[in-house]
Amino acid sequence: MRVAIISLLVAVLLSVTAGVPDGVEELTLSNGIPVITRTLTSNAIEGVSIFIVGGSRALTLETQGLERFALECAVMGSGEYPGPVWRELMDLTQAEWTGNFNYDFTRYHLRCITEDMPELLDAFGTCLLDPDLDPDAIEQVRASMLQDLIESRSDPDSWIWFIANDAFMPGHTYRNLPNGTPEIVEGFTEQDVRNMLTERIRSGNIVITHAGQTTPEELLPMLEVAFGEIPEGGEEYPEVGLFTVHSDTVAVQHREVPTAYAVVKFNAPPRGHPDQQVFSAAMTVIDDMLWQVLRTDNALTYSTFSGSTNYEQNWGYMYVSSPTPVEACSLMAGVMTAAIDGAMDQDAVTAAIERLRTYDAISAANKATQCWLMGSYQISTGNWRNAFTIFDEISEMTPEQVASVLDRWVVNGGWGIIADTTVTPVSDLGPWPLR
Repeated sequence: MRVAIISLLVAVLLSVTAGVPDGVEELTLSNGIPVITRTLTSNAIEGVSIFIVGGSRALTLETQGLERFALECAVMGSGEYPGPVWRELMDLTQAEWTGNFNYDFTRYHLRCITEDMPELLDAFGTCLLDPDLDPDAIEQVRASMLQDLIESRSDPDSWIWFIANDAFMPGHTYRNLPNGTPEIVEGFTEQDVRNMLTERIRSGNIVITHAGQTTPEELLPMLEVAFGEIPEGGEEYPEVGLFTVHSDTVAVQHREVPTAYAVVKFNAPPRGHPDQQVFSAAMTVIDDMLWQVLRTDNALTYSTFSGSTNYEQNWGYMYVSSPTPVEACSLMAGVMTAAIDGAMDQDAVTAAIERLRTYDAISAANKATQCWLMGSYQISTGNWRNAFTIFDEISEMTPEQVASVLDRWVVNGGWGIIADTTVTPVSDLGPWPLR
């Protein structure tokens, strides 16, 4: 059995890393909604993702969080499937609907067995077009969102990332928070919900992806019934621009905490750029370097790491929590400087490539990830195939290439610090140059 499992894993790895996969077709609904489907016959579990394109670009400072609020209210039930009936359907089928609200899009993903998929999709479609919007359900959504927002702001380890945004992306589109703020969410009304749904539920704003055993011939009429009546049209949003940090900056928040938290963000290649995967590999190597310098050599932290995002416009980041933030952040900046200057050997670079390749391959074996890959790359690069060819150019990557990519992209950093400023004065808290 163990040999069989290993063989299956190897087959999955090869199928994901060897280029564009077989069994993928592109369809179009009568109202113009594009559909990307990958036929996988491994089991009777289906995955379907509905992407609503726009994210932060569909929001303003005054409507932050409204798209999430409106959609979460809508999927509490519809005229045909009021709340109790909707919940009974979910209990009966044991299906899972999960929502993701990020800077580039909103995504709802369905995981269910094949025989239940038609009714579940139809029910979801009625929620989008004819939401029940029961007042009690609206208040339930509001209470849930407010609780999430309060918890995220009270946890410094979560909120530090948004403090860094104050320094790194002032005035940028991504400053419009998909989850909103407590003050704004508190004021949303039923009419706000209806207005947002009317604006956003348009065929030109939607992409659908599928991974499962249902064939394209079976899937198309099913989706037509569920989503074919969505009105045509949709907004054309401007491209997301680079983050324009003209100098090293820092944003500090005082809290009486024994351990300080620090994040620095800096520009990274946008999704689909030839430098993107080299940059990701570089940040994986830096991750190891940070642990060696900050934890092993200097015992300044129990938690430090680095990485890069995977949005339409990206940033790299380094993180540390430490009771001595000045020393820890100075060393963290020094690690980046050393990496730009070429302090990486071939073994470390090769290991980083294999770690990225293995992680992405194992993740992509999941149907939800398959749907996310195809949809998100279609939205941000215009071609879903880019999700499966991202490693084609980096298998022989050298330390010199890594240093060159870092040198091109890492210039100024936006630092976020949460610390007890009665212990460590604000004047001592950076910013620390990255080069």
